[in-house]
Amino acid sequence: MNQMPILDARPDTIDFRDKIYEPTLVEVPAQIDLAKYKAVGVPILNQGQEGACTGFGLATVVNYLLLRRKLPPDLVPVSARMIYEMAKRYDEWPGEDYQGSSARGAMKGWYKHGVASEVLWPYSVEREDRQLTQERLKDAVRRPLGAYSRVNHKDLIAMHSAIAEVGILYATATVHEGWYTESIGNDGVIPLKSKVIGGHAFAIVAYDERGFWIQNSWGKEWGKEGFALVTYDDWLRNGTDVWVARLGAPVILRTAEAVAISQSGVANKTDAYTFFDLRPHIISIGNNGVLRVGGNYGTSAADVKTILTKYFPDLTQGWGKKRLLLYAHGGLTSEDSAIQQVADYRAALLKAQVYPISFIWKTDIWTTVENMLKDAISARRSEGLLDNSKDFMLDRLDDTLEPLTRLPGKTFWDELKENAILATKSTQGGVRLALKHIAEQVARDPSIEIHVVGYSAGAIFQAPLIQLLTTSGRIASGPMQGETGYGLKVATCTLWAPACTVKLFNQAYLPAIQTGKIEQFKLFTLTDQAEQDDNCANIYHKSILYLVSNAFEEKMRIPGFRDGEPILGMAKFINTDPTLKQLFKPNQNWVLSPNTEPKNSPNYLSTQHHGDFGRNEPTLRATLARILQASEVKTSFPMHSSSTALQERREQINKSVR
Repeated sequence: MNQMPILDARPDTIDFRDKIYEPTLVEVPAQIDLAKYKAVGVPILNQGQEGACTGFGLATVVNYLLLRRKLPPDLVPVSARMIYEMAKRYDEWPGEDYQGSSARGAMKGWYKHGVASEVLWPYSVEREDRQLTQERLKDAVRRPLGAYSRVNHKDLIAMHSAIAEVGILYATATVHEGWYTESIGNDGVIPLKSKVIGGHAFAIVAYDERGFWIQNSWGKEWGKEGFALVTYDDWLRNGTDVWVARLGAPVILRTAEAVAISQSGVANKTDAYTFFDLRPHIISIGNNGVLRVGGNYGTSAADVKTILTKYFPDLTQGWGKKRLLLYAHGGLTSEDSAIQQVADYRAALLKAQVYPISFIWKTDIWTTVENMLKDAISARRSEGLLDNSKDFMLDRLDDTLEPLTRLPGKTFWDELKENAILATKSTQGGVRLALKHIAEQVARDPSIEIHVVGYSAGAIFQAPLIQLLTTSGRIASGPMQGETGYGLKVATCTLWAPACTVKLFNQAYLPAIQTGKIEQFKLFTLTDQAEQDDNCANIYHKSILYLVSNAFEEKMRIPGFRDGEPILGMAKFINTDPTLKQLFKPNQNWVLSPNTEPKNSPNYLSTQHHGDFGRNEPTLRATLARILQASEVKTSFPMHSSSTALQERREQINKSVR
């Protein structure tokens, strides 16, 4: 083999969260014969010239584990292509448009999705085939990853123990000129040479007193029929990463509630079980509004097309009314909390013949806000606890915090708004691409209803979407000025505690309301008393919308002289704006929370905090009632805590008992 493949396996970056393998008291033999391993019949793979060794090396490991599985063994080889493509999605480097990946990225991909068979996702150099289809996903969950650990690659005792326990290891190493076929002798030993030529991934399958036997993915012509021995001297100099793994047991979650529970923070599981069910309802948006292809629920342009041109029509086939719900979460929502919401809402919405699509965009500003407030108050207090001699000043605390947090707060708030707008405004925006496919679907089937829900900063995210979706012809003003709209109707648009300015509402939403392109518009807000009783991290004693209006927006509040920027989601600005007051009628198209309406009324809301709208059952039922045009909805929305929510709860408990 004179021409080597591209050698671009990258060493794992440091991650202290890796679980380290600990040797057990299982007896470790003096050697494990290569012949014993070869008797299992694991196929020798050939990656050709592509730098896909991370996929092929791990595919060898999975093939071995499947062949050794007692009940029942799986004789079908797995897809090296899937492992490689998923490795690039989950490694430490942005995007997927490059060759090479890391061992940790490959392990993460297996953990998140399982692995499909070679039959369903074959390896082909001639044509690129990167799409993770629903058929491949369905097959992949049959081969989930179970327990796995990083092995200290400098600890030969641990490596021997891991091989003796499991039978195979997944490894990467720096490759030198001794790996050339012509350098390897008849005994299969790779001679140690000094000139490095790249990084490579492979399987370690046996050992003796000289070193480790590896199975490579360069065909049977390489080494000793596809195998070779790396001496211990060579390994200790050039080895980089080692992982050991066991297969998981395939699990079928038949109910949507089971999917939601499995996604929640209390479950310790492989994400492959829930990814299959949730993926058709998630579009991930990254920085600058472009699609985010990496991460747990990364979305490519091909994925968006599949969601809207295959999953949506297939699942809604036979529905009496095809309803497409486009949802954008708020700025306080972490990614895993947003995905947990999808899992929680999905069951009830599909049962009601509403197909939800959630735009998961990177927000989670809560930690930033909390840290800013802590820093601000620390700068204005002496050492030690506050004593009662300062009580008379506490009513001025919010007035003090607003100017102190303005500079950092306005910076990150402006960035959040820019990302929200660019998702539709940019020609590369993820929402813009989705709307193109939605318009095509509506052209094919005009009976499709479009519904839009925006929560908090999600109202900013949805503003250009509404403009582009509903405007007929050229858009005259607002974030989408100069673009040509699709002229489609939105059956209902519901905003929960919107964080958009009144100015943005007037530019983007109001024209669509006035022309009837938004057929029904509903606004849910807290009462002003509830806004003032809310708090941010128990430091700023009003809601986050007050902080945004008074400190983060263009027009800053000056106590005693002027209010901050008018925000649509704040009742006090609606009540003092004649145009808004005429537009929004309480208990008609404007519902305040909490209220005393009957609990079976579509106007009943019980939310008392800005951050609770998205997890408040009355809010969800009231929204669904408007989508279905029903006077009453008794649907239950079981809620489950994400890992982030559980962590926050633990931290609060820990603080209270210190």
